[in-house]
Amino acid sequence: MEFEFKRDVLYKTIRCQFSMGHEAMGTWLEQELTSDLAGIARLFEQIQLLQQQQLEQFELLGSEFSLFLNQDEAKVIANVLLSEQGELPEDLHYYDEESIALAGLEDFEQMLRSYERFIREGC
Repeated sequence: MEFEFKRDVLYKTIRCQFSMGHEAMGTWLEQELTSDLAGIARLFEQIQLLQQQQLEQFELLGSEFSLFLNQDEAKVIANVLLSEQGELPEDLHYYDEESIALAGLEDFEQMLRSYERFIREGC
């Protein structure tokens, strides 16, 4: 998973660019986590509990995207995909490439540490 963080000085926001297949991670960071250092610290606590096998899973439901962690992986998914979807004809399917992303828990933790460092350093 490759990523890059940039500051949008005009709108005073952080822009997150992720490699193909992981775009939902960037959207989740931008829309749900933003620059909430306390929220990031809580996530690190949950990750540590998962790694120590004191917790089996953790869910953080957001307004547009939600995060699901277990002892092996992190999944970010758009909430619209969590709701019941109507049946489509056999030849059609939903486009959800930018609405769901999976990463190993360690990779997710490293990305989150980079994001926290970016916020703290004000780069």
